[in-house]
Amino acid sequence: MDVQTQTSAGSLRPLYRSRLVRPVRFGRVAATAVPESRLLARALPVVDCADAFAVTFPGPPPGDAQEWADAIFRAPPLWVRGLFGVRQALVRVIGIEPGDRHVFDTVEWQPDEVLVGTDQQHLGFRASVLLERRRVVLTTVVQLHNRRGRAYWALVRRIHPAVVRTMLARATRTMVASR
Repeated sequence: MDVQTQTSAGSLRPLYRSRLVRPVRFGRVAATAVPESRLLARALPVVDCADAFAVTFPGPPPGDAQEWADAIFRAPPLWVRGLFGVRQALVRVIGIEPGDRHVFDTVEWQPDEVLVGTDQQHLGFRASVLLERRRVVLTTVVQLHNRRGRAYWALVRRIHPAVVRTMLARATRTMVASR
């Protein structure tokens, strides 16, 4: 594909560069619309919050959905593990049940999508790892059950995007390196 360029003050720049249109950067994690998928559609009875992040590839993504889910949730970065540890200590103080090692276990599986998550007294969540033709999409949906859940999510939602982006970026490096 030829990219037309224009001269502006002696420099060449692509015409498609603007504030609204950016070229696709393969391997970079970016926010995206929540995809429609069979598993995600029936994941929770009510969805109070949802977000999605995707990483794009020049061809099909390496591996399968379960390998991606394991790469994302089984080996988080050190600072994310530290946050999970702090979370475990703080939730006991405010009366929320701590998560156990089964929080990110697979709930449902299809060849192109894996759903992980758990239900607790304060909230239920599911995370979908969906393999599409040229990208992997990590979607989180949350159902808040009570005031403690709403208060907890009010704090967590501020750091949640950074945690998800970091975990997906690390999994991308792991999956690409293993192929």
